[in-house]
Amino acid sequence: MRHLIRVLVLALVALPVLAQTPDPEWASLMEGNRKFVAGRVAFDNLVDLRHRSADHQNPPVTILSCADSRVPPELIFDRSLDQLFVIRVAGNVAGQFDLASIEYAVANGYTKLIVVLGHEECGAVRAALDVSDPGSPSLVALVQRIRQSFVGLDRWSTDPATVRRAVEANARASATFLSANSKIIRDAVQSGKVAIVVAYYNLATGEVERVR
Repeated sequence: MRHLIRVLVLALVALPVLAQTPDPEWASLMEGNRKFVAGRVAFDNLVDLRHRSADHQNPPVTILSCADSRVPPELIFDRSLDQLFVIRVAGNVAGQFDLASIEYAVANGYTKLIVVLGHEECGAVRAALDVSDPGSPSLVALVQRIRQSFVGLDRWSTDPATVRRAVEANARASATFLSANSKIIRDAVQSGKVAIVVAYYNLATGEVERVR
């Protein structure tokens, strides 16, 4: 209970800053997404990019996205080598090591924008909406974490509208979790050096929508 109260208090502190978006980074991601939707993604100059980035990296955007094979951030945003720092995990929820990965990118000055990317018909979210628990302790821990975000939802409904609301609620909760559980991320967000955006990916159209 004390941990939950702490998370909620820190979330309230962080919300005004989370709403800010570095316009160049987000606008560039959206331009890349439009190319993906139109089927015009092309990875050119890979040999040159490999050589230029071999001894360093400087990706300005970190993406926390689902492990789903249909949700590859590099394709979705038309990004190549050294352009995205990507953490992928079922349900786009950060555990200790995922959080450490994001902290690494922030602490090294790479990241100006963190995008938490939920997606249509997320299997982990659908499993969390199921009345029964999945078949392993690790999977149960995952769905229980996701269920914590289902405030005001019909927890046991899997109709498309409810699944979408649940996906968005989970993504917003994942974004709040980052600042609430990492001083490195929280300080960067509150100072305005880093912003956090929550987005939703449509499997059928390929479009990304900002939801916060």
